[in-house]
Amino acid sequence: MDRYNPVVNDGMLLLETEDDSLKVGTIPNIIDSIGGPKYTITYEKRQQTVAWLDSDSDGKFTIDVVEAVTTMGHRSDAIDDLREYDMSTEKFGIPERTVEFAELFVDILEQQGEQSG
Repeated sequence: MDRYNPVVNDGMLLLETEDDSLKVGTIPNIIDSIGGPKYTITYEKRQQTVAWLDSDSDGKFTIDVVEAVTTMGHRSDAIDDLREYDMSTEKFGIPERTVEFAELFVDILEQQGEQSG
């Protein structure tokens, strides 16, 4: 299974392999679709005990959205799903594929803890 890695070209996020590329959306539209430049996950007490987790005393871990979307790779099955959405069809004034990518990204983050804003 191929991994698609993020590449930013003139402010546009693309997910690429050596043989394929998928345009996702502009960084500002992705940030807007996610809800802002930072995303916070709240971990339960049990989750906070793992050594690698660097959450604050309330169990919150804040993610820089731009850093995360521009460094996190994705499996090909997720990319296949995103291909079904058009870049010209708008949802909330933003291309539908961009909104769907943001929802996928948030779903991945939420699997790690409880979303808190």
